[in-house]
Amino acid sequence: MSTQERTDVRSRESGVRPDTSRGRTASGASSTPSERLPRPPGTRRPGLAVLAVLLIVLGAAVAGLLALRLDERQDVLVARGTIVVGQQITAEDLAVAKVASDGVTVIGADQADAVIGRFASALIPPGRLIDPDMLGGSSLLSSDKAAVGVPLGTGRYPASGLETGDLVQVVQALEGEGKEIAARATVSSVRTPEDGVFASGGGQTVVTLIVSRNEAVKVAAAAAADQISLVLLERGATTKGN
Repeated sequence: MSTQERTDVRSRESGVRPDTSRGRTASGASSTPSERLPRPPGTRRPGLAVLAVLLIVLGAAVAGLLALRLDERQDVLVARGTIVVGQQITAEDLAVAKVASDGVTVIGADQADAVIGRFASALIPPGRLIDPDMLGGSSLLSSDKAAVGVPLGTGRYPASGLETGDLVQVVQALEGEGKEIAARATVSSVRTPEDGVFASGGGQTVVTLIVSRNEAVKVAAAAAADQISLVLLERGATTKGN
């Protein structure tokens, strides 16, 4: 008989029950060494708190920089619609936009009076910032210039078309030979059949050319005889000095 069995027999004989409370907690549940106490409530990770503070500071810095950048924008003049070469600029041709003008030559909105009345020396598309290089002090039709309308059929000008401000050579095609009648003419405007203005022109494109007065008569006569062809010399050139 083992020692434990002897102990149990003696306990029964003496009326004492064996002690079975070992290995139990005060509540009666078994306890194991692997059990851990729960994390106290309210405990925070310091790393997350630091990250949150850094994000807040960074957001405030970015907002401040954006506010400073917006404050640097200024009111400048832009074209409300298309301004063609030689067109005299009016108040209706101008609009105001806010831009940051770092490294860009612009004209402030408070200088509009200095722009009104001047002439466009280059084609200015809608919304384009206006700068002093786009402006001339005189019209294309100066004392030595004249405007001549020239109807042109297919094949009489480049397939890429013509634009306001182009410099062209005017050639008279007669009996299979070409003769230059204007060395450097400026395209003032271009009207195609799609514009609906010259619907009765037999599908021809009508180009207005600025030429010297000495050349105007020859160009007009050749245009009336449908003998004009245009050779593109320079695309979208300004008219300063012409």
